[in-house]
Amino acid sequence: MSDDTGLPRPATGQLLALAAAARPDWVLDDLRDAVAQARTFGFTWGRLLVEVVQLIADPGAEPPDLLAGDPELWRHRRRPPGPETAQRGAAAARAALHHTHTD
Repeated sequence: MSDDTGLPRPATGQLLALAAAARPDWVLDDLRDAVAQARTFGFTWGRLLVEVVQLIADPGAEPPDLLAGDPELWRHRRRPPGPETAQRGAAAARAALHHTHTD
């Protein structure tokens, strides 16, 4: 057994073959172009693999959708804080401004 630190290895040809088999409705050249562009944008192999497979699984997806997503979309899925957060913050700021030391 060898200690190969280059794992997992990119398998772009096999990924394109999977897409061609699973999504015959896609133009394979469109996906090939999107994958090449994604690699120039800095997509790692792992990220590219996950995103292409998610596109394959989505019946409404098209190859250009690979480049349409925000690279850190997970950051935007959190709900924004409610108004009570701002109210608590404002109350704390007012209290700090008007605080008198009783030493």
